[in-house]
Amino acid sequence: MKRITILGSSGSIGQTTLTAIRRLSLPIKVVSLSSHTNIDRLRSDGRSFDAEALCSTGAEYEGLYHGFDGLEAMLDDHRPDIVLNAISGFAGLRASLATVERGIDLALANKESVVCGGSLLFKTARAHSSRIIPVDSEHSAIAALLAGHERSAVESLILTASGGPFRLLEAEQFARIKARDALAHPTWTMGQKITIDSATLANKALEVIEAAALFGFDSDHIEVVIHPQSIVHSMIRCHDGAVYAQLSKPDMSLAIVSSLLDGPKGVVDRLDFSSLSLTFEAPDRVRFPLLSLAYDILRRNDLSAIAFNAADEVAVAAFLQDQIGYLEMIDVVRRTVEQEWSGAPDSLDTIIESDRRAREVALRLL
Repeated sequence: MKRITILGSSGSIGQTTLTAIRRLSLPIKVVSLSSHTNIDRLRSDGRSFDAEALCSTGAEYEGLYHGFDGLEAMLDDHRPDIVLNAISGFAGLRASLATVERGIDLALANKESVVCGGSLLFKTARAHSSRIIPVDSEHSAIAALLAGHERSAVESLILTASGGPFRLLEAEQFARIKARDALAHPTWTMGQKITIDSATLANKALEVIEAAALFGFDSDHIEVVIHPQSIVHSMIRCHDGAVYAQLSKPDMSLAIVSSLLDGPKGVVDRLDFSSLSLTFEAPDRVRFPLLSLAYDILRRNDLSAIAFNAADEVAVAAFLQDQIGYLEMIDVVRRTVEQEWSGAPDSLDTIIESDRRAREVALRLL
């Protein structure tokens, strides 16, 4: 039995993971779980899966490990074989570092760990012989595709995006978009933050930055294509002209379970190709400017990826609370990144300070 810790277990990825473990009777022992606010769910899941330990990273509760120090202690006292980091946002970076510092393999659903601290995280993982396995559906697909090809044969990566709920909406209508509209994703069921990011293509922008760090491709060799059906999760383009793709129904269970086990069977329903109709189109970078901003950030090679992520977290939170509109949300991110962000994300102190400063800038722009 593989021993697993799930951090952020009460969120969408965490719940999908637990459901898959139960539904598929996977040979996995849930050792420990953490949640920030949903303690009732945390305790219920702990009982259902007979977890050895639980951690609240928010408020303190009797009988639970508490805070980040408690999370580290839980990993030490109840060591797993692999940690699934499904914590949302920048807060997940420290948990990722704590995992690899202990030589524990990391199934990474927290893209902010790579976007904000990728070089530090990878260096630390190498030093402690810890593997990092991507859980995002796009990056999981790319990792699987690259495993079957020599790196020298691959020309570029192709990330797919559904286009979100506003793919066909006229730009003149964007000013009237409300949070409830942006939360109505056409193909995926996800948490609020990532659903809003999918509506603005900020999520795809973050995934472009993540792909560059994970796989070593520069901005000129990472493509994005809109694929509304969300059946093709990613592709690789080879120098000989061939393109290879991973296809499955839009269900995060496949990427999650594949990160935890080799060769699981029946994770998602089989595709019926006789009923499939797949379409692709170029992204509209005028109506969705945050995607282009990601490519600018990769060319800058400074701390601006941290600024992008921090400003996006601030702006999305304000949008969800009806403090700003849809267009203002995008503008806050753009104007924050336009500030000076020279330096390299080579230490945790530098990364945390850059995140703090970017949040201050974004808050002033609200």
